[in-house]
Amino acid sequence: MTHRIQAGWLKWRGASGILCDRKVPLKLKGKFYRTAIRPAMLYGSECWAVNCVHEQKMGVAEMRMLRWMC
Repeated sequence: MTHRIQAGWLKWRGASGILCDRKVPLKLKGKFYRTAIRPAMLYGSECWAVNCVHEQKMGVAEMRMLRWMC
């Protein structure tokens, strides 16, 4: 689980120039997040045995990224 979160942050850092730019519309940032970063975090999730702690960690990482976008 933590490896996938790290993969999401790696994608985030690669695109932080776009995602943290105030001139880029928020709708475009959201679309980029949904198409590039979220799939990197959820890759292979069909096989995971997810419990509440894992779900919370993914939610925390996602909200942290979304706060930086705004």
